[in-house]
Parts: sequence; structure tokens; C-alpha cells
Amino acid sequence: MIEHLYRFRPLYWLLEKGELENQEIYFAKPEQLNDPMEGFRDIFWKGDAIVWRSFFRHYILCLDNAFGQLLLCGEQHPLGWEHIPVFNHGNINDGAPHKTLEEEVVEAFFVEPCVAALIDALAARVHPIRRDELAAHLRSVHMLALHLIREAYSRKGLQPESPDSAALATKFRQAISLTTQSIVKFQEVEKQHPFTEHQVDAFYIARRQLVSQLDFIHYYNGTIDFEQSNRNFVFLTFPDEFAQRVETLVYPEWYTACFMRDCRNSSVWGNYAINHTAVCLKFRVSELGGKPVLPLRQPYAINAEGILYDFRPLEFREITYESQHLPVDFFRSLGRFPIPVLRRHWYSDGAGNRSPCGDDIFRADEAWLARYWDSFYHAITRKLKDWQYEEEYRLVIDNQHWDFREVPARKLAYRFEDLDAIIFGMKTPMKEKLEICKIIEKKCRKVGRKDFKFYQAYYARSTGTIEHAELTSLKFTE
Repeated sequence: MIEHLYRFRPLYWLLEKGELENQEIYFAKPEQLNDPMEGFRDIFWKGDAIVWRSFFRHYILCLDNAFGQLLLCGEQHPLGWEHIPVFNHGNINDGAPHKTLEEEVVEAFFVEPCVAALIDALAARVHPIRRDELAAHLRSVHMLALHLIREAYSRKGLQPESPDSAALATKFRQAISLTTQSIVKFQEVEKQHPFTEHQVDAFYIARRQLVSQLDFIHYYNGTIDFEQSNRNFVFLTFPDEFAQRVETLVYPEWYTACFMRDCRNSSVWGNYAINHTAVCLKFRVSELGGKPVLPLRQPYAINAEGILYDFRPLEFREITYESQHLPVDFFRSLGRFPIPVLRRHWYSDGAGNRSPCGDDIFRADEAWLARYWDSFYHAITRKLKDWQYEEEYRLVIDNQHWDFREVPARKLAYRFEDLDAIIFGMKTPMKEKLEICKIIEKKCRKVGRKDFKFYQAYYARSTGTIEHAELTSLKFTE
């Protein structure tokens, strides 16, 4: 059983942000971590026409929301995914006058013969569709969907009419038809010459790279105005980014605090302790059911007076260093939505037909729930072997039951008794060392603690590692 784990913290967070004084552990967003592959999930899309229609409806709702915000804000306020309710119950504008306009757009989109043909082609796909291919299909429908949204706004007098509307619509329909033809052609070729999913992926990866290069050229030549970031978001990058953000429909957003099993690696001190100037916190690890845990102050209930908090154990999850990722079936893993929402907006159509893709979710048996959460944590606890030197463990919280989106909510307090020691880096400045000692002294005297330890890191030539020696003369007594 692990007795201690180590957490490196820069002086800025520890002192200026008050983490040491407040006994806080900050849980970071995945994008704040230094691995761009953090939390990668091998999500794929494979389903019938009912769920594909639901998927495109969801896309249009989000796109309409983004376009409406663009009209209101222009370029005055940055527009991004934090403003787009990607995770919604299919009723973004229920009860608002805009709801009628939204439904007009959805209806106009699905009466398009080219859209119906595309959905049928996607439903007939043999191989699962991965992100790069999904993004390509979203790009093909994006401009027609945006065109229909703009037309609806024009009919309401919310923006000027487009003088070449009919010609544009024809062009956008042709783009969708070409995409459908390519999907059908893939199916025909596969019957004669079977190929693997990797070959399909390679085709769409190459296509994505080509589109990226063309966008870069347009930016470079000034044909796309770099300063119009909100417009570029809605008109240009929305489809590709949506293919990434749509993961939030499957799993809740998560946040993590990173710890390590050892603190003797010089590279770790250089990276996470800011060139050896910061410190390393040594935590005592508790045990619950044979698993390592750390008690943290967390929300656990709510009553008339507000949210209730208590110190509850949070499990340390060990990182596995490998490149294998569990495939996640998107249409069979929508575990965040209430059952009534899934029945109404995802797994049924207007004629009362129901998709079998939701059968496992509706049963919600223990086996399905176990697979769902195993897959959730599998992605969070996998990193490439390049990171193996870290020997990382992490604590994880998510938004399934409590909202941790705001920074203050992601600062969870630990018990002072669980902080065993502090290790100063080889270059930790004397001023900050003294400040840290004074904070710890105050805490020790408050609770009558005499066993807190300080260490100084140093290079051990005999082992070629960064060792640490106890500062035995630094003790707090009565």
C-alpha cells in the first residue's frame, strides 16, 4: 500500500494564490495540462437514420445559438465553446420566441433531399465513423445549415436578405451531394476490395490536413480576416471543433489534481517545480477498501440552506502509460441525459419509431453502468509512454452531480494532518522558504502539532538523482 504521494507546486500558486494558507488542492481542466493527448477517447459514430437525424438536429441547435450570439455581439466580446450549450436537453430555447424560428430551421434542413440522402448513406456505413470523418461530414452540411439559419433570420427582419440566396443554396446542396456520393463509393469499393478502418481514417486525416493547409493559406493571404475571430468561429472552424466538443454529450467534464509516487527525478523538478525553484508537498495517503484515498472537503448534499460540505475520501487513480484507447460507441453511450430526454430527442422520430441504439441505456443495468464508468476513467488514466518517468497518480472530480466549472469550486480543502512534509527545491528562494515556514508554524501551533517535517532537495552524485535531506533543526515546540 502506498504511504505517501508527492505534489509539486510553483510558489505563485502556493503563496500568492493562497493554496498553502487555505490548504487547497486545485483541480485543473484537461486543457490546462501539458499533454495535448490528455483524456483522449476513441469515440466513433455508428447508428441508424433515427440517431443520425437526432445528431444533426443537435448540431443545428448549437450552430443557431452560435449564430445568434454572433449577431448580438459581433466582434466586441469573444465567442467560444464556453458560451455554446453543447450539452443541452434538446430545448435550448424552450419558452422563448426564438423557439419558433429554430424549429423552422430544423424543419427546412430535414426536408432537403440531399440531407435525407446523406443520413441514409451514413446509416448504411459498415465501418464506424471516427472524428476526422465526422468533421468532414459536418463541414459538408455546415454552410447549408448556416444558410437556412440566415434565411430564417432574414424573414424575421433580423438581418438583410442575401441577394444571391438561391445560387448559394444550390452550391451548398451540391457539396452535400458530393459527400454522399463519396460515402456510397466507399461502400461499393469495399465490397470488391475490403479495407480496414485505418485506411478510411488515413483518407479523412489527409483530407483534414489539406483543409487546414488551405485555411492557413487564406489566413496568410488575408482572404480570411484573422481579426474577425467570432465570425471565423461560426463560419469556419465550428464543424471541426464541434466534432471534439460533442464528447460532453457522452461523459461529464472532468478536472484533475496530479501527484507522483516519487520526487527524485530532476526533469520533474525542472518542469513542475519551475526549474527547481518551487516546492514539493508530501501527502499521507489513507486507505479505503484497499484503494489509496485522500479526504477532501467536497459537496455531498443540498438542503434549504444551500450546499452541504464534508471531508470525504477521493480515490487516487494510477496512470497507465500506453497508447491503447478503448473505443466508445457514441450513440450507445449517451449516459448524461435523463431517460425522457433520450426517448424524445435522440432515440425516436416523429412517426413514433424507436432506434435500438438506446436499448442498453434504457435498461441501465449494472453491467452497462460499470462499462460506462470504466470507459470514463480509462481515458483519464492513460498517457503515452513518453510520460512514464512521472509515475503519476491523480485525483479526479467531474460535473455529473456537482458543478465544478468555476475555479473556486475546483479548490478542494485537505486536512492539515494529511500534509506530512514540504520539500524545498534546490533553487527555492530564501524569502519564500521563510514565508512557507511561517505559514506552517502558525498552523502547527494552532493544533499543537510537532511532527511536521521540512526537507531540502540536493543532487546526490552517488545515485544521479535529486534526493532530499530533513532539516532536523527546524522544529516547532511549545
